[in-house]
Amino acid sequence: YPWPHAGILSSYDHASIRRGHQVYTQVCASCHSMSLISYRDLVGVAYTEEETKAMAAEIEVVDGPNDEGEMFTRPGKLSDRFPQPYPNEQAARFANGGAYPPDLSLITKARHNG
Repeated sequence: YPWPHAGILSSYDHASIRRGHQVYTQVCASCHSMSLISYRDLVGVAYTEEETKAMAAEIEVVDGPNDEGEMFTRPGKLSDRFPQPYPNEQAARFANGGAYPPDLSLITKARHNG
């Protein structure tokens, strides 16, 4: 049994987490969000800090406002959360025949012994 203070991901197989992240990014992320997960959550669990920084830098994040009061885009950072597949719930429902794809951030808490 893992130490209770070691964190939720300390007792899992790191290779499985890496595969799960790959499946999420290649399949699930087109419909489902993981709005409570930041890239930094993957450091030391599934990827190195350098690998995770490179992954985060691949996304464009809307940030700002700048000195002129305008929003701008920038490369992602470790502190950024995973991008949302849809801008809002209405767009998600429209794209999925009226169904709203659930956020997968806390899906294990919805499972027995999760």
